[in-house]
Amino acid sequence: MQSNLKKVLHVLAIDDHVVVLEGYHAIFKALNEEHGNLNFIKASDCKSAYELIESYKNDPFDIAVVDYSIPDYAERELYSGGDMAMLLREVMPECKIVMMTMHKEVDIMGRILETISPEGFINKSDCTTDELLEGFKIVLDGGNYYSKTVSNFQKRLSSGILLDDLDIRIIKLLARGIKNKNLDKYIPLTVSGIEKRKYRIKRLLDIEGGDEELISEARNQGYV
Repeated sequence: MQSNLKKVLHVLAIDDHVVVLEGYHAIFKALNEEHGNLNFIKASDCKSAYELIESYKNDPFDIAVVDYSIPDYAERELYSGGDMAMLLREVMPECKIVMMTMHKEVDIMGRILETISPEGFINKSDCTTDELLEGFKIVLDGGNYYSKTVSNFQKRLSSGILLDDLDIRIIKLLARGIKNKNLDKYIPLTVSGIEKRKYRIKRLLDIEGGDEELISEARNQGYV
């Protein structure tokens, strides 16, 4: 005789903001009917997350929603949500991982994609509650969900439109208020060479305006 009991959905949510965890809980409650009875476990830092992962080794989570910026657990060399995601990959390889972050820096996004390859990767500034629900649903159903900021980064990465370290240094100096005429004191290029670099950067980022527009777009794309 076939059982009418639904499989329990095991969810781990890691975030150091209580209101965010409550929001995730509400979303998974809304998904509960389709995906089974809910066991929602939460952690607020690397230490509590580590202890939970250890205690659930024999009853692994189906999905983990992990914030990148959480308090560390230096004793175990766990310094971020990225480290927790790597631990989950090792201990619970079947667990689907959704990384959450406010960061737009290309080095952080690139590192998460390369080392963790999460089933979901969401910039918190991109999504409404309805979009989060849809994203979690897609991941639970076996798909991948990347929010707008992450998808745009991937497109730039695949097309080779990424700035190098010197380009980024120039933009960061401009953002600090350093004048164009003084940039050569910080950058190993002539004033003319720096201007050529800036022209190239603006072409890569499709900018027609001046330095303010350059800085603004660079921020939008996660370079500064």
